[in-house]
Amino acid sequence: MDWVKFLVSAAIGLVTVISPLSNPKAYIRVIFAILSAVIGYCVKTYFSYQSLITQSVYNKQLDSGRGTLLHLCDEVIQQEVILSFFMLMERGKATRQDLDMWSEELIKKEFGESCNFDVDDAVQKLEKLGIVTQDSKGRYLCVDLKHANEIIGTTTEEVVLTAKQGDSHSTY
Repeated sequence: MDWVKFLVSAAIGLVTVISPLSNPKAYIRVIFAILSAVIGYCVKTYFSYQSLITQSVYNKQLDSGRGTLLHLCDEVIQQEVILSFFMLMERGKATRQDLDMWSEELIKKEFGESCNFDVDDAVQKLEKLGIVTQDSKGRYLCVDLKHANEIIGTTTEEVVLTAKQGDSHSTY
């Protein structure tokens, strides 16, 4: 339906532009103005249509249970990684079992909820980031926080936040 409106508008605009061309007294400025208006309207209609489609797809992704579930899983995994790093930073060297027990105790103490903390995935991600090492006895040790920030570098989320802050401070 949107394409029909677009094509009808374009056809009417072309008729409007072509009809003055048959008149020898037509002014170039008038023809240019009409042609510019028609082209501008067509471009506006096209981009409005594209924007509506993009917004619709985005909203459907947000509404889908799968999208929400994936977002929540990502958040939980990030929290496990952060909690594991925090426990190593606060308590020092630890085995996976110690780290698992300490994390579960902290969650129980702070939130009054029992959980089964997935320390294996968290430690694996910390090792992949290069901010946790394992000694010969199988204990894990984290680098200091400043060094960890240098290793990880700027995250995508920080880049987005910086860009948003830049937009809010800019003047038009």
